[in-house]
Amino acid sequence: MKKRLPFFALFFACTCFAQEPIFDPSMVIYGLGTVDSPIGEEVDKIIDGNVNTKFLDFELGDGMGLTVNLGGTAAIASSIELTTANDFPERDPVEFEVLGSNDATNYTTLLEDTLPCIADRFEPRIFSISNTEAYLFYRINFPVPCDPTGGSGFASIQLAEVQLYQDILGVGESGLVSTQIALAPNPSYGVFTLSYSGSEQLEQATITDVLGTVVQTINLRNFNSQTIVSMRSASTGIYFLNVSSANRTVVKRILVK
Repeated sequence: MKKRLPFFALFFACTCFAQEPIFDPSMVIYGLGTVDSPIGEEVDKIIDGNVNTKFLDFELGDGMGLTVNLGGTAAIASSIELTTANDFPERDPVEFEVLGSNDATNYTTLLEDTLPCIADRFEPRIFSISNTEAYLFYRINFPVPCDPTGGSGFASIQLAEVQLYQDILGVGESGLVSTQIALAPNPSYGVFTLSYSGSEQLEQATITDVLGTVVQTINLRNFNSQTIVSMRSASTGIYFLNVSSANRTVVKRILVK
């Protein structure tokens, strides 16, 4: 197996680049091999940005897999995020593989690794990908679950969300750094406390959904050290908080339950 560089917690810290998601719900996604999914738990749910939905495959013989067509714009994947689903930890994948292609026929393996089996639900886990090539198609395979019985007597594999990220060149974090900005609790039901421990003057924060659409803008020019961010009207899912000073932007992932 190819060795990976893990970073489960602050994957926006420890790097001079910010990152943005590659997959969005409008992209064409295909299941691999034989797929047996209940209604409402098909393959497209794994990139819909909603952790309360999932891709569940009862056909364990060929694992669970997916291919995403980026729609003609190639991207360099630098990390992958895998979020556990709502129930049955036994169905979590214990291995995964990431591949890239530019013709949807010939694929290059970018990462192979194992996943620890955990009890936590809706838990995102992030792995670094050593990759410098841009690809138009990405394929992700999950060959086996933690327990082949599926925890309920039905052999199966499931995940709530899969997301690839790419680096945003030219967005540095010196001066304003990710570790100075905190959101708590995260995930939450829509109310977060934004805290800042740095000295650089903040300008504003924008909250975007997985499609990059701005859903909220917050003026931070009179911001001291803490403020309440309310997203009670937002749908359940994954969002990104972009906190900006005059020269820098830091991106934080938000999960609304």
